[in-house]
Amino acid sequence: MAVFVSDFLPDSDPSSKLQVVDEGLDQSNAETDGSPYKLIEIADVSAILKRRKPFSHKGTYGHALIIAGDAKTMGAALLSASGCVYGGAGLTTVSIPENGLTALNTFLPEAMYLDRAHLVKIKSLKKYDAIAIGPGLGKLFEAICIVEELVVLKTPVVADADALNILSKREDLLLHLAKNSILTPHLKEFDCLFGKHKSWWERLQTARIMAKKLSLVIVLKNQYSFIIDQQGDVCINPTGNPAMSQGGMGDVLTGLITAYVAQGYSPKAAAILGCYFHGKAGDELAVSHYNITASQLAARLPITVKSFLNSKTH
Repeated sequence: MAVFVSDFLPDSDPSSKLQVVDEGLDQSNAETDGSPYKLIEIADVSAILKRRKPFSHKGTYGHALIIAGDAKTMGAALLSASGCVYGGAGLTTVSIPENGLTALNTFLPEAMYLDRAHLVKIKSLKKYDAIAIGPGLGKLFEAICIVEELVVLKTPVVADADALNILSKREDLLLHLAKNSILTPHLKEFDCLFGKHKSWWERLQTARIMAKKLSLVIVLKNQYSFIIDQQGDVCINPTGNPAMSQGGMGDVLTGLITAYVAQGYSPKAAAILGCYFHGKAGDELAVSHYNITASQLAARLPITVKSFLNSKTH
């Protein structure tokens, strides 16, 4: 039975109903006769995901930096950090305002702290294998300066939430983001970045154009998220459910994708794994939960991944 892009869209743009989705990621890419739309399957995730090796240590799995949080939005930073820790990064450092340090130590003692003042020292940021910025960051002068410094650094970042809002008002920064960065906008953030759209189908076409132009990955979030790579190919994530419709889910996803980047996965692979296991953890919890909190989902992630790997050995 044919699968169409419209099956994964909340609106009914006529154009989307004509676009067939290839099953699996090993089909031809957008530059050939194959469809640029690919449905992520279990075999695809299995081929991407690496098992942990004997004699490995925390340094094996990378050092991630999460730049997030403000005085009144510290929860976003903590949730993003939890996604990174539970996502398997070897080390997770969080740069938050100092008044959030007690909350960080209490909520997530595995994470380390970096004073915001150190973010202006560009050389000190080069030791991190992955950097995420945005959840709860705010849009005041300090936040803008941090985004500017990261653009100067020319290191790929995972940008979400307030970082996207800042980029939407600073085209000079957006156009000079490091190649292989990852943007993770929801509907409103996407429209702020790239202009108003009448339908999800239109957004998808813009995302394909901009991902190629900027040479980065865009994760367009919805119940079924779309991962658009640097060639304009679209990977459709099939996991996720309405029980996940609560605040903080995107923050956890940002941390999770960052964890995979830190572990050495390519931006596209990190986005695929992050979206797939984020949604799959939610699907597993939804069996017994009417609604799911972001904290519950983060804690579920290592169980979900382990269960997935075990299922591949039987």
